[in-house]
Amino acid sequence: MDKLVEENYLDEVFGYQLYSNLAIKENNPKVREILEELAEGEKRHSEFWRMIASKKNVSLKSLTFWLKFKLLLLLFLRKIIGIALTLKIAEYGEISDAEKYDKLSRMDIFSDTEKEEINKIKMEELYHEDLLVQTQINIDKIRDAIYAISDGLIEVLAGVSGLSGVFNTPILVALGGLIIGISGTISMSIGAYLSSQSETDIEKSSLRKLGKTSQDSQKPKESVTTTAVSYIIGALIPVLPFLIGLSGIVGIIVAYAATGLATFVVGNIIGLLSNVNPTKKGLQMTVLAIAAALVTHAIGSLFHIIE
Repeated sequence: MDKLVEENYLDEVFGYQLYSNLAIKENNPKVREILEELAEGEKRHSEFWRMIASKKNVSLKSLTFWLKFKLLLLLFLRKIIGIALTLKIAEYGEISDAEKYDKLSRMDIFSDTEKEEINKIKMEELYHEDLLVQTQINIDKIRDAIYAISDGLIEVLAGVSGLSGVFNTPILVALGGLIIGISGTISMSIGAYLSSQSETDIEKSSLRKLGKTSQDSQKPKESVTTTAVSYIIGALIPVLPFLIGLSGIVGIIVAYAATGLATFVVGNIIGLLSNVNPTKKGLQMTVLAIAAALVTHAIGSLFHIIE
């Protein structure tokens, strides 16, 4: 009983500290308001557990070293990867608070009055989970960017791997990789624009049928920018070893290692956004990227032998 009360109290205190600190640094007024509301809710819930602890004579402690470190790490990540991904990482591997409180409400160790209060907290947590979704308003944009980076990594690694089997001069391999990257950027940007423009046209058509007016959307332009920048970032990683003059087996190994690491990180992020195992997704994407590059490299080497 003591451990149960203490763990739930610390969870709520941690949540309060996380949301309140995120709110302080948030520039978007809408998201800041949501974070502040979430923080207040976690604070109320921690007070409930403090009351339970007092009734059950449970001694409560302050945040552990690990929880303080986790809090600092999440606040640091917020500066780098944004609020949406930070919250995804914070909740990864944990059951939802609503589910947790649903289980607690059926435990006989609590009185009927306490169970009633726990059920109220459960309903608040369900509402809070909806609010968390609202803080992730740019999640689709982030997902598009990550997939574009992934495409750039895999396609250009395969390209430079194949070219390295034909050319011994690193600058030629690098130029070939850049050409593949630029053509891929143009192709993906056009595709992103057409897809986004189609969605916008459908929305406008639906509004006209309802007798409503619509404003010009910036979504197609934003989609093109996000896709283009993300793809070229991914494309540059496998090209860099050859740009700095590495050639032969050394250039290939460095290109594979850098791309493999980057693909693993990207796969982890996609896993978080898709609510699947991040490590499994990262390994899957890395294996596929390396396999595609090896096949292309073998084809390039075969042509080189035939010549």
